Amino acid sequence: MSSRAIIVLSWKNVWRNPVRSGIVILSVVVATWSGIFMVGFFNGMTVQFVRDQLQNYTSHIQIHDTRYVDESLPEFTIREADQIINSLQAFDFVTQVTPRTVINGLISSANNNYGVTIEGVRPDLEVQTTAIHSYLIEGEYLTGSLRNPVFIGSDLAQKLAVQLRSRIVLTFQDKQGNITAGAFRIEGIFKTPNKAFNEGNILVRADDLNRLLGDEQAVHEIIVMVDDYMKSEDYALQIQSVLSNEVVVRSWKDLSPMLKYIESSMDISMYLVMVILIIALCFGVINTMLMAVLERTAELGMLRAVGLNKFKSFTMIMLETTFLTMIGSPLGLLLGWSFNAWYGEKGIDLAFFSKGLELYGFNSMIYPELGLTYYLDITLLMLLATVFSAIFPALKALKLNPVEAIRKH
Repeated sequence: MSSRAIIVLSWKNVWRNPVRSGIVILSVVVATWSGIFMVGFFNGMTVQFVRDQLQNYTSHIQIHDTRYVDESLPEFTIREADQIINSLQAFDFVTQVTPRTVINGLISSANNNYGVTIEGVRPDLEVQTTAIHSYLIEGEYLTGSLRNPVFIGSDLAQKLAVQLRSRIVLTFQDKQGNITAGAFRIEGIFKTPNKAFNEGNILVRADDLNRLLGDEQAVHEIIVMVDDYMKSEDYALQIQSVLSNEVVVRSWKDLSPMLKYIESSMDISMYLVMVILIIALCFGVINTMLMAVLERTAELGMLRAVGLNKFKSFTMIMLETTFLTMIGSPLGLLLGWSFNAWYGEKGIDLAFFSKGLELYGFNSMIYPELGLTYYLDITLLMLLATVFSAIFPALKALKLNPVEAIRKH
C-alpha cells in the first residue's frame, strides 16, 4: 500500500465514527482555546502589574547619591542635579526626566499620626513622567491656590480622619539633622490600585519641602523613563558611564527584585498552565484512540494479513491523531485569539476581588494580551502532545496477531 493510500485511508478512518472523532476534536478545541485565554489573562495581568508599578511608583531608572542608597538621610542629596538632568536629555532613549526630594517623616492630624514617605515633586514634570495624578478622586493635583498643598492617598486620609482642605503637619529631619515641621493642607486625594502606596506615600511640591529642608536646590532622586523598559539595564549602564562615581544609576530590576522575579518567571508560569491542560488532553486522546484501535481489531488484523506492515499500521494510527489535532487546533487558536482580542479591548472587571487585589498592587480591570510567539508555541505544544499521546494506541495495534484478530472477530 502506497504512502498516498495510507494518508487517504487515515483521513477516511477519522470520519468513520463522527461522534468519537468529534469528541477528540472538541477536546483539542477546548484545551487550545482555554489554554490561550488563560495564558493571555495571566500574561495581561502580570504585564499590566509590572507596567503600573513602573509607571506609578518605581519608574524605569533612578539616580541617587551613592550615600543615599545605603542610608536615606536628608543630607545625601545629588550634587549638580541640574547638570545631570541636562546630560540625560542627550540620550535618544530617554523620554522623560523629573527630580524629586524624598524623605521619611511623620504626618499628623488632629486625630492620628503615621509614618510616611514624603515626595517633593515638580508637578509640571511629574505629570509627564508618572501617572499618580490620573488616580485623583477628589480635589486637585498640587496645582491649586492653597499654600503648602499635599496630595494624599484615600486610605491614609481615612486613617487620619481628614478630608479636602484639612490641616495636617509634616515632621521630619532637615539637612542639618534638626527636627523641623510644617503645616500643609490637603488639596487632593488619590486612590491607586496599590493599597500600600496609598497608605505610605504623600506628594507635596518640591519647593515647599525644600524650603523646610533648608536647601532650595535639594534633589534626592532623579526619575528617568525610557522608550523600552525591558532595555533599562543596558540604558542604566550607558547613563552611568557618562556620570561621576558620586551617583549610582539603577534600573527597575535593581530597584525592585520582586518585579524582576515576576517578569522573569512569567514565561515559566504560563507554560506550566499549558502543560497542565495538555496533560489532561493527552489522557483523553489516549483513551479515545485506544478505543478506536480495539474496535477495529479485526480490520487491522485483515490489513496486516493482506500485506500492511507494522510501520504502515503505526503510521496510519499516528496520521489519524494528527488529522484530528490539525482540525481542532486552528479552531481553538481562533477562539482563543478572539477572546483575547475582545477582552483585551473591553477588559475583565474583577471589582468583586478589588480589595484583595489592592493588597498586592493589582488593578481590578484586567486586559488579556498575548504575543504571536506564544500562539505558535502553544500550537506546536498541542500538536506534539496529541501525536505523542497516539504512540501507545499505535503500539497496541502493532502487537496484534493478524490470524488471532480475524479469528476473534
